[in-house]
Amino acid sequence: MNNNKDCDKTTIRVQVSDAYRDIIIDWSKEFRDIEKEMFRQLAEFTGISLKKSKDLGFIKPPGNNVYPDNSYVHVVGHLAYCNMRNSYPEAQDRTESSVLFTTQDLKDKYFRDGDCFSLNTKMKMQFTLDELYVEYRLVHLDLIDETECSLSFCHHISNKGFLDKQAKITNSDIESYLRDQPRPSLNGIVFFTNELHDAIFMREREIHADLNIGQYFNSYCSFSYDEMFRTIRPRIYWPNRG
Repeated sequence: MNNNKDCDKTTIRVQVSDAYRDIIIDWSKEFRDIEKEMFRQLAEFTGISLKKSKDLGFIKPPGNNVYPDNSYVHVVGHLAYCNMRNSYPEAQDRTESSVLFTTQDLKDKYFRDGDCFSLNTKMKMQFTLDELYVEYRLVHLDLIDETECSLSFCHHISNKGFLDKQAKITNSDIESYLRDQPRPSLNGIVFFTNELHDAIFMREREIHADLNIGQYFNSYCSFSYDEMFRTIRPRIYWPNRG
């Protein structure tokens, strides 16, 4: 992909089933700037506001080495994970020393020019139920079955139409509505009990169903689950609504 043979740049491809975007990584930049640029280019592709993107996770085959030779694989046979975080809009001192890998690690041991990743976006609500955000998951094509979903990747939500719907929701004024809705009080809460989690989860489902947006938070795929308790989520929207 990198036709100019510029060793300071790597081009990777991000795709959904019916669209793609080439992402350019400029290794001459500081580590934090590389993260910021990655989120900016993904925002242009997805249409989801930069301020609404929170986390970005890459998943690749493990390769031959494990930590410390390979900073991304800690156990033989495990997948290679690389996670980045968007700090928009606050200025955040997140230097290379605060993560397990360096810019040189990213360049030499993780990304290869021409790597191709398929994109899943997971839209979520804060526990306060008054703010939306998205998390990006990019799974290397070598790990994806052509037709079957897995715990790492869902085909049902990897298309431009789904992205456009998520962008429309996150870029709308929906949070003004959410702030006016009744929800469980978190005042004085130090940790989440099962009862509190259940109350928040049920109220979130009610909001999703009322606005008919639950299908853009969780796929109907059998691999869609509640990440806190690792249980499969039921359908949280009315199937007879448009």
